[in-house]
Amino acid sequence: MFYLQLFIPATLVFLLFGIGHLYVEADYSGVYFKEAPTEGLATETGDSVVDEEELTVELDENGLPLLADKYNYLKIENVFQGRLNDTQELFSLEIAVATYQMNITADFFIKGIYEIETNMVSEISTLILDTTSEELTTLVGRKSITDKIMNGLNDYLVGEGFSPDIHYVYIINYNII
Repeated sequence: MFYLQLFIPATLVFLLFGIGHLYVEADYSGVYFKEAPTEGLATETGDSVVDEEELTVELDENGLPLLADKYNYLKIENVFQGRLNDTQELFSLEIAVATYQMNITADFFIKGIYEIETNMVSEISTLILDTTSEELTTLVGRKSITDKIMNGLNDYLVGEGFSPDIHYVYIINYNII
């Protein structure tokens, strides 16, 4: 009885899979071709929908199409707190780091720096140690803080053997009490 419960559904699945593929026409995706297809989609009037210029795709040395670049980010899961040097008020801020790389490389990079996030938190803490109220309340000041953090983190990544690919640092939230 156990074997019937096991083999009957499996047989039905394979049978339906085989029947389904009999009625579906196989059309190759073009990913494995070394050159882009030259014919475009034709309308009822015979005009080509796709121009020749739109079909050109950048290919790498193996003839495969290059993946598009994308932005990927990591929100640092720590709230940085401290006391402003000039007014002695308390502040807190949250930070996200972003990269702009090739699709897969950006994912691997963010995954890699996620694993060393605790070390990056200590590095960011030392970088924002001497913060003033002008740096947090003005646009130019926030830009200088984010640039200082970006350069410091990229230097840290070089020291750890990573590529320095943090392209943007964002202050996503800050409070002054």
